Amino acid sequence: MPKSNVTPYTTSTTGVQTSTKVHQSLLALVTCLTSLLAPACSPGDSTEADDPHSTRATTTTAEPTATTLSTQDEVEQAYEEFVAMLQRLSSTTVDPSDPELAQRMTDPALGGFRTLLSTWQAEGQVWIIGDRTHHNVETVVVHSDGLTAVVTDCVVGNDALVPVGTTSVTFPPPQTNRSVTTMVNQNGHWLVRDTDPRGHWEGVAGCAS
Repeated sequence: MPKSNVTPYTTSTTGVQTSTKVHQSLLALVTCLTSLLAPACSPGDSTEADDPHSTRATTTTAEPTATTLSTQDEVEQAYEEFVAMLQRLSSTTVDPSDPELAQRMTDPALGGFRTLLSTWQAEGQVWIIGDRTHHNVETVVVHSDGLTAVVTDCVVGNDALVPVGTTSVTFPPPQTNRSVTTMVNQNGHWLVRDTDPRGHWEGVAGCAS
């Protein structure tokens, strides 16, 4: 992993620094880049959605062998690698030219996130992952064409966007978001194409309850 350009910092969970710009989670922010639906972009807004029972969806793919991942597992693994990349880039180099971006994403998500990283880099900001941030993949559905898949994720986040060199980060209260991410298979690799919000709750609630 690249060496962070962030000065070592301490964290606190009480109060909010006036100099800290807050968003509920990194995944929720990426959702805003690729969707016309605004509620998930505003930490102060709260809209509830239906909270159906979450089950691992079945697909038409063949049963995996002992040494081969199923298509579902391949999609979920690619999604988890995408999430790890978001966290690495946003909290360390903030580099819009990082080669891993094109390995995990395609447009419109790719262009949107590159623009965001460029903005943070120009403004001297980095994203700090919250102490209560976590996510849980609810379903993975592979379409019958075998080239498109949808991942539904329940994300709890209390991340903060801060100036580079910040030595003390105060995390905001957590918020919960459900996102639906479309992934496409290009040349044998699953890439994130876009993400849509499907629910937003204050606190650890909704799909995270």
